[in-house]
Amino acid sequence: MKKNRPIVWVVMHYEIFDGERADSMQFHVSSSLKAAERYIAKSHVAPYSWWQVHPHRVDHNDRTEGWEGEEVYYYSHTGRRFKKAPVRRALNAYRRSKDKL
Repeated sequence: MKKNRPIVWVVMHYEIFDGERADSMQFHVSSSLKAAERYIAKSHVAPYSWWQVHPHRVDHNDRTEGWEGEEVYYYSHTGRRFKKAPVRRALNAYRRSKDKL
């Protein structure tokens, strides 16, 4: 396997939905962490969601080895960085939005 394949930054979007479960979808792929952060900053998503960004080696066949280590970043729906996924914050926002209905 070639080690010199480029690394991309995968931007995942997580959102709380009916039944207070989280669902995720790959939203974007960036060439750098800074580009991924710019993408998140200009995106508008629900307050009961969050972002995850992680590096991945392009065209890597082994899913576990393609993911470049434990480097994972989490962001609120507005782009504020957290040390871990802000699940509790998103759940509370979901419950507040549900109460307004």
